[in-house]
Amino acid sequence: MLRTRLFLYLTPFVVILLAGGVYAIVLFARLANTVDTTVTNSYQSFAAASTMSLALAGMDREVSWVVAGSGAGEKNNLMVYPRRKINQNAFDQNKRRFDENLELLLKASAMPGETNLQQVATNFYPAFLQAAETISTLDAPENQRLVYERDVVANGQRINAALENIHDLNHKAILATSQNIRADTREVTRLMIIGTVIALLISVYAGYRLSRSVLQPIQWLTRATRELGEGKLDQPVPVATRDELGELALAFNKMATQLQEYRQSTSEKIVRLHRTMETTLASFPDPIFVLDQDGHIELKNPAADTLMSGLQLQGRLPDRLQTIARRVLASGENFLPNSFKEAVTYRVSGEEKFFLPRILAMRSKADALLGVAVVLYDVTRFRLLDATKTNLVATVSHELKSPLTSVRMALHILLEKTVGSLTSKQNDLLTAARNDTERLLRILNDLLDLARLEEGNAELRREPVSPADLLSGAVKEMADKTSSRNLTVISRVEPDLPAVTVDRQRINHVFTNLIANAIKYSPVDGKIMLSAAPALDNGVEFSVTDQGPGIPEEYHTRIFDRFFRVPGQTKTGAGLGLSIAREIAVSHGGRIGVRSAPGQGCTFYMVLPGEASSSS
Repeated sequence: MLRTRLFLYLTPFVVILLAGGVYAIVLFARLANTVDTTVTNSYQSFAAASTMSLALAGMDREVSWVVAGSGAGEKNNLMVYPRRKINQNAFDQNKRRFDENLELLLKASAMPGETNLQQVATNFYPAFLQAAETISTLDAPENQRLVYERDVVANGQRINAALENIHDLNHKAILATSQNIRADTREVTRLMIIGTVIALLISVYAGYRLSRSVLQPIQWLTRATRELGEGKLDQPVPVATRDELGELALAFNKMATQLQEYRQSTSEKIVRLHRTMETTLASFPDPIFVLDQDGHIELKNPAADTLMSGLQLQGRLPDRLQTIARRVLASGENFLPNSFKEAVTYRVSGEEKFFLPRILAMRSKADALLGVAVVLYDVTRFRLLDATKTNLVATVSHELKSPLTSVRMALHILLEKTVGSLTSKQNDLLTAARNDTERLLRILNDLLDLARLEEGNAELRREPVSPADLLSGAVKEMADKTSSRNLTVISRVEPDLPAVTVDRQRINHVFTNLIANAIKYSPVDGKIMLSAAPALDNGVEFSVTDQGPGIPEEYHTRIFDRFFRVPGQTKTGAGLGLSIAREIAVSHGGRIGVRSAPGQGCTFYMVLPGEASSSS
C-alpha cells in the first residue's frame, strides 16, 4: 500500500532524528549536571578561598600595624609613643568575612585533596586568632614582635598556603570541566553532522524512490486529466501499482470510458434535438429569431431568412426590433403587446405585411438570462379585418347619424307642440323616443370617436397644462352631478409636479368619464378622491377613487374592452366610455389602469408623460 511505502521510506529518517535528539538531550542534561555540581561548587570554593585570603591579610595588617607602631619610639631613641591597640572594628570585620567564607567553604562539595587543605586552614585559624589577641595584651614591643613572628605570621602563612592550594585546585577543576564541555560539544556536533548527512542521503534516496513510485503515476494522471479537458477521452492512464494510486488510475480510466460513452450518446441526442428544433422552427410560417445575451442572432427559421433577404438586413434585426430586444435583455421582462398599434410594417416581395412582435426572455433552470426569442406574428389579414371592421363601424355610425339626427329634430319639434297639441300619452311616448334617440346619438358619437382614435386619425391639439388645472376643470364640470347626489369631491395635488402636454378637451373627456363612473357607483353622501402624484417613470399619475362596490380582479384586464360590462352590474351604460378613455390615454403616450377589490371601492388611474419626457 502507498501508506506503508511512505512509512518505510520515512522511518529511517525519523529514527535518526529521534536518536540524535535523544542523545543530545541526555548529553545536555549530563553537561548541566556537571556544570551544576562541579563548576558551581568549584567556583564557590574558589571565591571563598580568595575572600578568606583577603580577610586574613586584613587581620594580619591590623596586627602588624600594632606591632610596628609599638616599637617606633625606642628604636629611634627620640621619643616614646603611646602603645597602639588593634583597630577592633576593622579586625572584627575581616574576621567576620573570614568566618562566613570558611563556613561556605566547608559546606561546598570538596574536591579530592581539598578536605585536608580545609582541615589545615581550620586547625591553624584558632592559633592565629589567639596570637592576635595575645599581642594586644602585651606591653613590651619585643614580646609583641616575638609572638607576631612566631605565631601570627607562621600560622597565617600556613593558612594562606592551604587557601592558595584550594584556590588552585578549584581553578584547575573549573578549567578541566570547561575542557570536558568543549570535548562533549565537539562530539555532539560531529555526531549531529554525521546523522544529518545520513538523514539527507536517506531523504534523497526516499525522494528518488517516491518520484518513481508516487510522482510518476501522478504525472501520468495529470497529463491524462489535461487531455481529458481538451476532449481527448482515449488516453488511458498506465496502472503501474496495486496501491491507492493504481486504484485511482483504474477509476480514472473507468471514468474516461464512461465519459466517452456519454459524449457519444449525448452528441447523438444533441444532433437529434437540433434537427428536431430546426424542423419545428421550419414548420412555423412566422419569422422566428433566437438572440444570445449580446443581441446577436444565433438561430432563425426559413421564414426569418426570407424576411431578412427581402429586407436586406445583413444578419441583424430591424432597428426597432433590435432596440426592443436589447431592452428585454436589459430588464429581463417579456415584450407582449396586445394591440395592433405595436405592429411593424415591412414590404416583402412587393407586398406590405404587418407583423406583431413578441419578444420572450429565455431563462435557465437557475433563472439566468440566456437570450431572447423574437417571434413576428403575421397579422396582415387580421389587421385588414380590423381596419375593415373599424371602417364598417365608422361608416354605419356615420350613415345612421344623419337620419337619427332628423328623427331627433322631429321629436323635439313635436314635444315643443309647434305643430299641434299632444295628449298626455302621446307626450310620454315622444319623450321616451327622444331620450332613446339622444342615447343612440351618444353611442354613435362614441363609436365614431373610437374609430378615429383606433385609426390614429384623431388630431390632438397639445398644450402644456398643469395637473392642478386639469383636476380643477374636471371638478367644476361635474359639480352639478356630484351635488345632486350629495357627494364630496376631494382634490389632492402634490407639489412640484411637471406640466403635461395634452389635448385638454380630450383629456378632460377622460376625467369626466372616470368621474361619471365614480358618481354612478358611489353611495349617496359618499366621497370621491381625485389626486395627482409623481409616477415612477417621471410622469404624472392621475387617479379617481370612489367608495363603490369595487371590481373583481379577474375583470381588471377586460374592463377597458368595448361593450364589456362587469357581470352583475345593475347600472346602465353602453360600455364604450372606458375604451375611449384608454385610446385617448394611449394616443397621448400614456397608460390607464384600475386598482380595485370587491367591497373596497375602485381607483382608476391614468399616467401621462411629463412635459420634459414628452418633449424628449
